[in-house]
Amino acid sequence: MSSFDYPILSRSDIISILAESQIAAVTDNDFKNIKPDFISNLYTRLLIYLDALNEEDQGQVEFSALEQIENPDLLIGSFQVMNLYCRLREVMASLNCPMQFNLRDLIKPDPRRTEHFLSGILNFCLYKYALPDLKVLVLIYFNFSCLI
Repeated sequence: MSSFDYPILSRSDIISILAESQIAAVTDNDFKNIKPDFISNLYTRLLIYLDALNEEDQGQVEFSALEQIENPDLLIGSFQVMNLYCRLREVMASLNCPMQFNLRDLIKPDPRRTEHFLSGILNFCLYKYALPDLKVLVLIYFNFSCLI
């Protein structure tokens, strides 16, 4: 079985890719003192960018689940964090990320682990959106090579 590996991007590369893709405007200082709200927002934006999360569904909780809870207003934030966590685990597993994404990566993020996970997602974004351009170039090449 072959192993897929991707390069770990530097912090400056992550910042520039996020800015160029218009996903988020972040600074180096944001990564030095990572706050849970910041990283949740960043991961949410990345998942929306990848179409792995619908913007309308983000933050929505099923009414049947809320009916089971006595004070649902107190737990809405927890539901949102857990939904994001479950979605991120699925994405990281599909990317064959060597590190396992856990709840602590959202609640108390470590800069090194965060950069590792962001590198995986951003490398996939770069590949996903570069692939159609590559296909077009291959088609152009084959069309012109037939003329020669």
